Amino acid sequence: MATDRTTLLERIRREVERNRVRARNGLRHVAGIGRVEVGCSPKDLVWRRDKVQMYRYRSDRRTVEPPLLLVMSLVTKPYVFDLRPGNSFVEALLARGLDVYMLDWGTPDAAEADNSFETYCDEYLPFACASVMRTSDVDELHVFGYCFGGVLSLIFAGGHPEMPLRTLSLMATPIDFREMGAAAAILRDERLLLDDLLDETGNVPADAVFRGVSSARVMGDATAYASLLENLESSEYIAAHQAMRGWATDHIPFPGACFRQTAEWLFRENRLAENRLATARGPIDIGAIDCPVMNATGTLDHLVPTASNEPLLDLIPHADDLRFECGHVGLIIGSRAHHVSVPQMIDWIIAHSDEAAT
Repeated sequence: MATDRTTLLERIRREVERNRVRARNGLRHVAGIGRVEVGCSPKDLVWRRDKVQMYRYRSDRRTVEPPLLLVMSLVTKPYVFDLRPGNSFVEALLARGLDVYMLDWGTPDAAEADNSFETYCDEYLPFACASVMRTSDVDELHVFGYCFGGVLSLIFAGGHPEMPLRTLSLMATPIDFREMGAAAAILRDERLLLDDLLDETGNVPADAVFRGVSSARVMGDATAYASLLENLESSEYIAAHQAMRGWATDHIPFPGACFRQTAEWLFRENRLAENRLATARGPIDIGAIDCPVMNATGTLDHLVPTASNEPLLDLIPHADDLRFECGHVGLIIGSRAHHVSVPQMIDWIIAHSDEAAT
């Protein structure tokens, strides 16, 4: 009897302690106390132009070449590639011996209001790639684009066949903008005057960008909060959730000129899916991209549904299609990503790489 009483008291003590930790973590999370640091992997600024900066991550084991350049969307910050220690795509790349660079577009203001696809795809990206190759002393590179960063990378690759790309990797990249849900319906409405969405700087303000993105992820938020409630006793889980939610709400303005082109060319005229895109530099033939292409998507992605991405496989028949049962950010964030999608994507890149010269 005494043993049973001791066991019961121990169970009660553990449950009280568990609830105490859950209450503490829940209150700290709601109050925003103890925000975690993000983007912690050491890196060096190696190139800049206007507000655009490019970093090279430090590593003492660059055993694979050519180097890899990470390209993010224009409206979200790139530290999602290196969210936090133990949950970092950059860490995983470095651990496999890759030489990793990352572009940070910066936060636009009135000076960037006239930035267009030509600015990003015909100016910044070619110069950044040249800097990567010069810094690493190589004559090729891998380019890896995420979401709208994949769109920029695709337009850049299609418009610059002279660029020596070893591979082009596209992750969660929209192609058919008619399939982009509520955002597509709103922006395709010709009654909407695009300039009405711009603020005094000539850009789409960050809060408007956030509202547009958040409208497509209701289910994702519900699932995230259900998981949060189940894991309140885990300080590590809380830290990861804070970091992820912090990034998901940390949007930046959309440069006005590029926004107009995106709305008119992609949402209203669907030129990318139909391979009818042309910039001031001339026509872009997506089908002429002849380097190996990886197309990674999440089948549970509410922001870039699979139907939006599928036309890429018609445009580039030789693309390798990697599909994973996850959402938009679940491709590179979370324990499942680092056991499934991240290793497979890195395997693909390394399979198209060489051993670095010693």
